[in-house]
Amino acid sequence: MSWAEYQQLIATRGDHSIPRLKYINGYLALKMPTFEHGRLDAIVADLIVAILNQQLRDYIRTTLVALQIPEQAGIEPDHCFWLSNWAAVNGKSRIDLATDPPPDIAVEVDVTNFTNIADYQPFNVAEVWIIRGDTLAIFAIAPEGCVQTDSSQFFSDVDIPQLYQQVISAVVDGASPPKAIRSALC
Repeated sequence: MSWAEYQQLIATRGDHSIPRLKYINGYLALKMPTFEHGRLDAIVADLIVAILNQQLRDYIRTTLVALQIPEQAGIEPDHCFWLSNWAAVNGKSRIDLATDPPPDIAVEVDVTNFTNIADYQPFNVAEVWIIRGDTLAIFAIAPEGCVQTDSSQFFSDVDIPQLYQQVISAVVDGASPPKAIRSALC
């Protein structure tokens, strides 16, 4: 598929977020989110927001946003968070990576092995968090490659993967997601 055809498909889709699109070097992939996907996405996004609010930090959070590099790639993370550069995108209706900073964290819930961490390399996102069931993996993205890390540079005092597993375990045991998040953060 050409870049122009990809752009036409995005224009045709309008403001609808389904299906999710990924365009990398002439290839288009589609993702249809499921109930499980939406549930895990909400849990991890609510957990991040709860930590940020507890730490009294400013941020910008978006759900589906199309990050694009013209003629090369387009990707739609489940959530994006601007932490360091939140003020640079505050109040904007569109993000242009040619002039705006990329998100600090992109979150992908991967129920069907749709996510390839290398796809994020050209976008200069600092971290990509991939959720697969009860596991949260953090990848640091740098010009030299993608490396899985044990912790987030943005939450150096919090064991994010362990906290996520604790929340998921509580939900499996019958707690509502908000209650599980509140209990994990106490």
